[in-house]
Amino acid sequence: MLKRFAFVMAMLLAAGSASYAQPKRVAIAGWGPHPTLDEAIAGFKKGLAEGGFPEGSGVVFDETNVNFDPALIPQMLTRLSGARPDLMATIATPVSVASRNQLRTRAFPIVFLPIADPVHAGLVSTWDKGDKLMTGSSVALDYQAVLSFFETLLPEMKRLGVLYDTGDDSSKAAVDGIEAVAGKNGMTIVRVGVDNPNELAQRVQSAVGRVDALFTVASGRIQQGMAAVSATADRAKLPVITSVPQAVQQNYALAAFAVSFGQSGEAAGKIAARILKGEDPASIPPYRATAAEHKPMINGAKLKALGLTLPPALANCNCVID
Repeated sequence: MLKRFAFVMAMLLAAGSASYAQPKRVAIAGWGPHPTLDEAIAGFKKGLAEGGFPEGSGVVFDETNVNFDPALIPQMLTRLSGARPDLMATIATPVSVASRNQLRTRAFPIVFLPIADPVHAGLVSTWDKGDKLMTGSSVALDYQAVLSFFETLLPEMKRLGVLYDTGDDSSKAAVDGIEAVAGKNGMTIVRVGVDNPNELAQRVQSAVGRVDALFTVASGRIQQGMAAVSATADRAKLPVITSVPQAVQQNYALAAFAVSFGQSGEAAGKIAARILKGEDPASIPPYRATAAEHKPMINGAKLKALGLTLPPALANCNCVID
C-alpha cells in the first residue's frame, strides 16, 4: 500500500513539475523585413511547434533584425546572446556568418536559415553533418533542374544574365553553381554584379542587349529592389526569371523554379526542436531539398506582356498564375 501511495505521489509531482516547466528561450537574429525571410521565420516557428515547442507554452522568442544594415549585426548579436538563449536562429547568410565569427565562445547552439549554400559560406564543412553548435537549413537549388525548366520555358535563351549581390556570399555561390552546369547546356552566363541596391536599375540596363533573360538570385538586398529591376527589364522586354516565387506573385518576374522559403524554415524549426530535446547539432546534417521538391511558377500576365506563349511541354504544369 505504501509503495502504491509513493508511486502515485511521484507521478503527481512529475506532472506538476512538467506543467511548470519553463519554456525554452529562442533568439531570432534577423537580416531584415522581406516576404521571403518572413515566410522562412514563420516556417521556423511552425517547425518548432510541430516538434513539440509551441510559441508561448513551449518556447518564447526574442526576435529582432538589422534592416539589412551589416554594420548593426555585431550590436544585435551582442544583445541577443547576452540574454543567454537556449538556442539562436540566424536569418540569411550575412547574419549567420557574423554569428559564427563573433560568437565562437558561446554555449548555446545556432540554427541558420534559409542559406543558399552553408558549405560555401563556411557555416559547416560538409553537407553530411553539422558543425560544433551549428547546423540549419538551406534553399540550395539543383541548378541543372532550374536551368532545364527555364530552357523549356524560354527555348531561345542562350545568354543568361545573373543579377547578384557582390557583397553576399550566397549570391556569389549561386552564380558559381549556375556557371558549373550552364556550359553543359550550351549556355553562356553573364555576371551582373551589384554593389549597392541603388544601382539595380542601372545594372539591369547594362545587361540589355547582352543577355536573353535575367536571373535574380535569392539575395535580400536584390529582392528588396525587385520593383526597380522589373520596371527596367519590362521596358526592354527582357524576361526576368528567379528563384523567389514571391517575385512572380508580385508581378516582378516572369517565372520561378525554387525551393519554398517556408519549407526551408519549417525544416530548420524541426532541427531546432531536435536540438532543444538534446541532440548534438554536429550530428544533424543541414537540410537540403531534393530536385523533386523544387516548385515551378509562371506569371501569365508577364507571359502575354512579353509576347510569349506557354510551350506545349508546360501545358499541364498547373503552375501559371494570373
